[in-house]
Amino acid sequence: MIYGLKATQMIEITAVILSLIGSFFILRNNFKRYGLLYFISGLTGAFLCFVFVSIGFYSFPARLIPMSPIPIIEMFTVIPFYVLFGVRYSPSKWGWKIPFYWGMVHIAMLLEIFVLFPPVKIMDYKENWDAWDSYTWWWIYLLLFEWIGGKIVPTHSRKPIQSKSFRYGRWGWVVFHFIVITTIFLAGVYTGWNLKM
Repeated sequence: MIYGLKATQMIEITAVILSLIGSFFILRNNFKRYGLLYFISGLTGAFLCFVFVSIGFYSFPARLIPMSPIPIIEMFTVIPFYVLFGVRYSPSKWGWKIPFYWGMVHIAMLLEIFVLFPPVKIMDYKENWDAWDSYTWWWIYLLLFEWIGGKIVPTHSRKPIQSKSFRYGRWGWVVFHFIVITTIFLAGVYTGWNLKM
C-alpha cells in the first residue's frame, strides 16, 4: 500500500511538472491567447470532471489534494497542456486534424486505462461508466477546444504539422499508425482482461 501511494504520487507529480514545462514552451509563443485557452480548458475540464464524479460515473481514490473530490491540480495542468499541444500543432485542414486528434485521443485513453490499475489506481470507473464513455468524451472535449482554439489563437501563433506528413510512408503516417495499432491492440488486451474478471 505504501509503495502504491508513492508510485501514485510520483506519477501525478511527474505529469504535473512535465505539463507545466510543456505549457510554458507553448505559452511563450502568445501568452495572452494561449493563456486564455489554458484557463478556459482547465476550468471546463475541472467542471466536467466534478459533474461526472458527482453523478457517480467515476472517482479518484488518490489525489494530490485529498480534500478535493477531483484531481484539481491535474485538471489545471495536464488537461490544459494537452489542449494547448493540440491547438498549437494540429494540421491546418480538418481532414488532417482528424488523424492527428485520433492519435491524441488514443494516447489519452492509454494513460487513463493505465491509471485504473494498481499500484497506480488514480481513477476508478463506476458501473455507469466505461472506457467507451471516456473515449467519446475525449473526442468531444479535444475537438471542441480545437474549434475554440481556432477562434482564440491566431494562425501566426500556431505551428501546424504539415498535411503531407500524414501521407503514406511519411513520419506522421508512421507515428499515427504506430499509436493507433498499438493502442487498439492494448484495448483488446484490456477488454479480454475485463471479460475474464
